[in-house]
Amino acid sequence: MVIDFSKQTGKKLAIVEKRKTRLIDIETITYLECDGYITTIYLINHEKIDVSKLLKQFEIELSEYGFIRANHKSIVNPRFITGILSTICGKIIQINNSEIKVSRRKAFLFKNYARN
Repeated sequence: MVIDFSKQTGKKLAIVEKRKTRLIDIETITYLECDGYITTIYLINHEKIDVSKLLKQFEIELSEYGFIRANHKSIVNPRFITGILSTICGKIIQINNSEIKVSRRKAFLFKNYARN
């Protein structure tokens, strides 16, 4: 199955950092991870951006661009999935040398993104 990520091209996400607003290319975001009220955005160039915004708000904004909620604290860009591992505890996806656990309820969403 071929997945089209062309909706991400040329689109920007406005991120408010302290006293300035930064525009980030959506196609450079690999995944987002939250810790309480702080969400960390991981970019393809290994840069991390901390934002005081709930993950649920990012989920709503980015769902139209193909981003998928992997578990209660992570949203991933399937464009950058390099592997999906099946373990005793469930599935783990690999993005940029990071491993993100997939909840049992969300595992079916990643079935089409496995690359051989």
